[in-house]
Amino acid sequence: MQGKLRVRTLVVVSLGILFLTGCVNLGKGTERLPRLYVLTPMASTTEGGSVAGKIEGTIGIGPLAMPEYLNRPQIVTRGDGHQLQAAPFANWAEPLKQNVMRVLADNISVLARNDAVYSYPWRVGYAPRYQLQVAVVQFDADRNREATLIVRWEWVDQVGVPMMTRRRSVLRAPLQGQGDEAVVDAMSRLLMEYSRMAIAVLEEKIR
Repeated sequence: MQGKLRVRTLVVVSLGILFLTGCVNLGKGTERLPRLYVLTPMASTTEGGSVAGKIEGTIGIGPLAMPEYLNRPQIVTRGDGHQLQAAPFANWAEPLKQNVMRVLADNISVLARNDAVYSYPWRVGYAPRYQLQVAVVQFDADRNREATLIVRWEWVDQVGVPMMTRRRSVLRAPLQGQGDEAVVDAMSRLLMEYSRMAIAVLEEKIR
C-alpha cells in the first residue's frame, strides 16, 4: 500500500511540474506554450535623437558582460525585497546577451550614421577604430513601476587605450502598461537611451 501511495504521489508531483512549465497537453486548447519576446532597436535617428554628423571609422560593440541571473530563457523581474521572479510563460526568443549586443550595434549604427559597426568577437588580428566595452550590472524590471539598466562602460581606441574614464551609468524607464510586453518595451527604451549616451560621449571625444 505504501509503495502504491509513493508512486501515486510521484505521478501527481510530476504532472504538476509539467503543467507549471507549460509542457503538458491535457487536450485540445489546453496546452500553454511560452510567449517569445525580443528587445528591439530604434528605427531611425528621429526616434533615437541624432548626432551632429556621421562618425567615420569602424566601431566595435563588446565585449559585453552580463550577470548570471539573466542567463536563462525566462524574462526575469524583481519582486519584493531581494526576490527575483522568472516568468513562467514569457521567454526570450534568443539568449538575452546576444539580443542586447545586436540591439546596441543597430542603435549605434543608426546614431553614428555608420554601417561599419561590428559585434564582438571579431576576426583575429583585427581591431575596430572605436570599441565600446560594456559590463551590465543590472537589467530587469519591477512589473509595477519601472525598468532599470545599470552599466559600467568605456570607449577604447584601436590599440586598447581608454578614450575616457570608465563610467557607471544608471538608467530607468517607467513601464507603459502591464505585463511582459510592457517590461520588454521599457527595456528596449533603456537600451535606446544608453546608446544615445554612449554615442554622444564618443562624438565628444573625437570632434
